[in-house]
Amino acid sequence: MLNLLFKSHNVMEEIGVVYKVSKSNFATVRFDRRTACENCNMCLKPREQNYVELKIKNTINAKEGDKVKVMMSNKAVITASLLVYIVPLIIFGIALFASSKLKLWLSLLISFLSLVLSFIMIFIIDKIIRNKSNFTPKMIEIIRDLD
Repeated sequence: MLNLLFKSHNVMEEIGVVYKVSKSNFATVRFDRRTACENCNMCLKPREQNYVELKIKNTINAKEGDKVKVMMSNKAVITASLLVYIVPLIIFGIALFASSKLKLWLSLLISFLSLVLSFIMIFIIDKIIRNKSNFTPKMIEIIRDLD
């Protein structure tokens, strides 16, 4: 069923523009924000900022201003989404349920501390899996405009 939701080749591809290239062979790529981003604001960027930036290894020697195609597996996108959105809610719910017999203020304090700890845990997990090849977005080609 999940496969019906995604392209048949199980990868997500986006086209962005190289904004900056560093000396350490990384490029900052800007992608247009999608319609789904309009009311979300999870990235804490102002609504006027109509792009999302991603730092990616510059494996194709892209230059500033180049349009590039970036690929990431759907499995990685789903895993990241679950990790960032679902895991903290589950941990928060478990802490709230486990501390429900305590005084209300103590129960809320424990629950919110568990939420903070879950985000710290996600930050650490992100650092660990960021370098694994199937979880890292990859530049796959420079898009040349046909003028």
